[in-house]
Amino acid sequence: MEDRVVEDVKASFPDDVLEIDVQRRGRVSISVKRDRIYDVGLFLRDKLGFDHIASVSGVDYIDKKEFEVVYHAWSIDKKILAALRTRIPRDNPVLKSLVDVWEGALYHERETWEMFGIKFEGHPNLSLLLLPEDWEGIPPLRKDFILPKRPQE
Repeated sequence: MEDRVVEDVKASFPDDVLEIDVQRRGRVSISVKRDRIYDVGLFLRDKLGFDHIASVSGVDYIDKKEFEVVYHAWSIDKKILAALRTRIPRDNPVLKSLVDVWEGALYHERETWEMFGIKFEGHPNLSLLLLPEDWEGIPPLRKDFILPKRPQE
């Protein structure tokens, strides 16, 4: 069943898929061009039945000057988890929001924005979720974040 997902995505997005493979039973990894992640997400949901978003996460590749954004989407019927990935530049970390595709991405994208500074265009509420309201400085999950020193007691 995983092979069928791979074949269908490759056939529908031959110029947009950068890498795709079956990682193991029940797991598929799909890397796409950043400007096509929304369309591939819609295809996964509408054509292949990936109906539940499990997580959205960021990875900071500071040496490559880019972030990777990973959406983990489940097809509950097929019992397959797809990791939908794309890379964006670190100096302009902007990606189209997939909240319209999976409403459950609302808080996941918000947390990824807060922790990495990745802006999700079209997201209805990019506001602080976990950090204090007076947070200043770079997001804390970036590799160049330096933990502030505590005042001496």
